[in-house]
Amino acid sequence: MEKSEAKSAVKALYLQSAALADLEVSPQSPEQLILIVDQGFDSVESERKPTAVASVLRLIAMTLEVAETQGDKMLHEGNVTAAQNKICPIYPFKK
Repeated sequence: MEKSEAKSAVKALYLQSAALADLEVSPQSPEQLILIVDQGFDSVESERKPTAVASVLRLIAMTLEVAETQGDKMLHEGNVTAAQNKICPIYPFKK
């Protein structure tokens, strides 16, 4: 999978997760997540792709939990950053 395809897939997962959680999404929120994925993409080894995907899902899940804890009805880039701070370092994302 190319980096551009991975970023598109992650954005789609994020937007669908937000919709399922009945949350709105600020314009910069998905871009913050994509930035994190972009930074970790090149360090993913072929045999560890499942772990990398699981880490993306953990990051999305934690972003939703952060928003819920803060009472936010709209996901914003601060939610993504806070989620990253809570769960990182995890493969392949570092903080």
